[in-house]
Amino acid sequence: MELKITSKFLEGGNPELQDRVEILRFEDRLVFLLADGAGGISGGAQAADCFIRASKEAAPGLTNAEQCRQLLQSIDQNIADANDCGETTGVVVALRSDGLFGAQVGDSAAWLFSSGGKQELTSGRARKPFLGTGGAFPHLFVQQATQGTLVVASDGLWNYTSLELIEQKVGAVAAENLAAELATLVRLRSGAFPDDIAIATCRFEP
Repeated sequence: MELKITSKFLEGGNPELQDRVEILRFEDRLVFLLADGAGGISGGAQAADCFIRASKEAAPGLTNAEQCRQLLQSIDQNIADANDCGETTGVVVALRSDGLFGAQVGDSAAWLFSSGGKQELTSGRARKPFLGTGGAFPHLFVQQATQGTLVVASDGLWNYTSLELIEQKVGAVAAENLAAELATLVRLRSGAFPDDIAIATCRFEP
């Protein structure tokens, strides 16, 4: 894959923004990180920050899905041991020339949209337990792909619109504007959002 156009969007819908999103560029791959701190308990934002910090530190050495799974297991225990952290979802996706791999915990999700249709990379995941419980079960995935559009997002997107509308946006919107345009699908008439929302996208092709 030679052409990789990314976009990201992050905005709060709750009193405290607890979503986080990062796109990291390396010579041979892109790495997408996304977390959604659990609401209803304290420390969600701190848990999400912990996930991002640890994942950014480990990202240069991630070469396969099993390493991503092990990373999330380690983060789960580290958050559980921290006095100021609650719980969070976590998604790590690496995109290389030969496809994608990664791991995930919680209800944040990653989908791949291509000419062959759409596929949830995080299919089969368990919504709970989250990272920070000490009992999370990371779901790993590997997908061969040479073209398509990757969408990684928190439940602030997936819970408030349909896959059909998301797929329409993916096919119609310029890649550099895609994350912000996907967010418009769930923005309320008031301009606010019903929940925190984090989105990272990448359109890639030979």
